[in-house]
Amino acid sequence: MIKLNRDRTRVPAAYRGAKLKAKLQALVLARRQHGEKIEFEGVIGDWSKTKARLKAESFGKCAYCESDTEKVAYGDVEHFRPKSIYWWLALCMDNYNFSCQICNQGYKSNHSSVQGARLTGPALPASLPGEPALTQLLETISPDPALVTDAELLSNWFNEDSDLPNPYLEDPEPLLAWAVSNTNQEVHLVAPYRGSARANRAVQACIDHLGLNREVLMRSRYVAYRDLLFALQVWRGGDPDLSPLAAAEVVRLCAQEMEYAGMRRFFARAAGFAI
Repeated sequence: MIKLNRDRTRVPAAYRGAKLKAKLQALVLARRQHGEKIEFEGVIGDWSKTKARLKAESFGKCAYCESDTEKVAYGDVEHFRPKSIYWWLALCMDNYNFSCQICNQGYKSNHSSVQGARLTGPALPASLPGEPALTQLLETISPDPALVTDAELLSNWFNEDSDLPNPYLEDPEPLLAWAVSNTNQEVHLVAPYRGSARANRAVQACIDHLGLNREVLMRSRYVAYRDLLFALQVWRGGDPDLSPLAAAEVVRLCAQEMEYAGMRRFFARAAGFAI
C-alpha cells in the first residue's frame, strides 16, 4: 500500500457541484423513507462513474494490495467507510478507493474497526427545508470533492481513529513492514520492529480486513521481491559499468505505478538504497 493523491481538478462532473447536490437530496429522501434498509444502488448508487478516475489515481492497481487489477480481478469502487454504517458518506467520493474484488468483496466487506467514538451522521429534519436551509443541510452530509482539501477532510469529515489506513489521507508506508520466507517463497506483511501502536493496529487491520497475507498474494510479492533483489545485488557489487544501470532498475521497480511498490521500497531502503 502506498500514498495516493486525489486530483481535485479532475473530479467527475456527476460528483461535484449541482449534480452532487441533487444526488445528496435523493439520498436524504431515501434515508427518511427507508431508514437503515435503504437500497443505495436502486436509489442513487451510480458511483461507478468515479471508477475510471479512481483507477487512474491508483495506477491501475488495487489501492490496498497493490496488485494490477487487470491480472487478478476487476476493480471495484470501494467505500472505505462502509455505506451500511456511514450512510451519509455513500456519495462522498473522498470515501472511495479503487479496490480489487478480492480485497473488497472477499475480505473488507462491511468491516470498519475504529478506536474510540465512531462518526455519527447528521440529524435529519422531519421534512426537507427550503433554500438556503436545504443547501446548508446537504453540505453537512458530504463535501464537494472538487472544493474540499485533505486537511479539511481529516478535521471535519473523517476525524475518526480508523485502524485501517486510508491511502489518500494517511501515508501507509511507514506503518507497514515486510518479511521474506525464501523457503516458502513468500513475502509476509508484518508489524515494524519496535513499531508504534498505530503501526501495529494498521498491520493487523490490513491482515484481518483486507487479507494482505493471503497465500497467492504473498507468492506474487515474492516474485516482485526477487526482481528487486537481483537489481540491488548488482548495484551493491560496485561494477562501474553495471552498478549505474542496476540503480536505474531499482528506481524503476520502486516507482509508484509498479505492483507492490510499497514493499519494494521497504527492501530497497533496508539495503541502503536512497529512494
